[in-house]
Amino acid sequence: MIREQAFYKTELEPTSFWSKITGQKPEKNAVIEINNLLSEKPILEVQPEDIQPILDKYGLNLYRDFHDGSLRELYKTYLRYCFDDNHLDHGEIVRLKHLKRLLGLSDKAVEIANHQVCQEVYERELEVALEDQRLDQKEISFLRHLQTSLQLPQELIDTIHQNKAQSLILHFIKGAVAHEQLSPEEEKELKALLENLNVESSLNISTQAELAKYRLFWQIENGEIPAIYVPVKLKPEEQCYFLTDTAWHKEKGGKKPEANLRNLKVKLIKGGYWKAPEAKEMVLTPSSWNSVAQGKVYITNERIILRNRNQEDSILLENIRDYYNYSNGVHLSMSKGKNLFLELKDNREIFAMILGRVLKEL
Repeated sequence: MIREQAFYKTELEPTSFWSKITGQKPEKNAVIEINNLLSEKPILEVQPEDIQPILDKYGLNLYRDFHDGSLRELYKTYLRYCFDDNHLDHGEIVRLKHLKRLLGLSDKAVEIANHQVCQEVYERELEVALEDQRLDQKEISFLRHLQTSLQLPQELIDTIHQNKAQSLILHFIKGAVAHEQLSPEEEKELKALLENLNVESSLNISTQAELAKYRLFWQIENGEIPAIYVPVKLKPEEQCYFLTDTAWHKEKGGKKPEANLRNLKVKLIKGGYWKAPEAKEMVLTPSSWNSVAQGKVYITNERIILRNRNQEDSILLENIRDYYNYSNGVHLSMSKGKNLFLELKDNREIFAMILGRVLKEL
């Protein structure tokens, strides 16, 4: 009879200091010795009287001890070996029943083991089928046949497909938006991927929100920015592109830099000018900053407008020497007038991107 190569000999674990004092022998070593016994000869040649000396050595009972499921893991090891070809033949079924009796496993324990391993087998084959990120008709037929052979319920199969598809989709999204923008071409690829996976795959709300943000980022960077209506008097050729809430602060004192737009222009050409250093926050100390007001900030193709009920200030885009992003807002370095910090609790990234876009087009 050909010896099964499901089990391989393993070294026993060293006895701990406490075990030496109390005279206890680790239960894990009993399982290792049973494993080693199964590695020495075919399953059907191992008999209960071969295992009993191991149990006596460690003072264990096959049915009363081993509550950690370790004996069930031995059964699963052999079951995985049998399922290497995705099929159980008559001889393997006979040996599995014999192993169940040797290890003193209950019907419930075997049912759990069978379910877990069958699920592993199906997931393994599904991963192979999805290597090209699609399921063709031949692969779908094979998986359906495998599902029937493994006796897996449809509800579980649907969950497995959904999880695998979601994982692939999220992996694609991570690669596609590594530059934190989602182009129409990338969105088209994502749509094709969803169709190719042959599943009802719905992205969770947070993922959809991220995609919407990156889609908007691409539009701001590459497309036409739509003008919006605002209750502010604009010049004849002036268009407003964005508004949000802000609190604005003016920097006290300090030597003003020479007016030079070269550094900003280089930054705008390189891109990524809208990103804030991770976790970097502008600290607005009273000794360095005057808090001016709270209200709305508008970006037009000519200026930044700061407005509340009592006042309205305008900052010409041509007077912005540079700007710097922080996690709590945007710092404007001015060639004329005091430097400003616009505190933004929401929409900071979109504000910075649109500002960069209009500055680039000056």
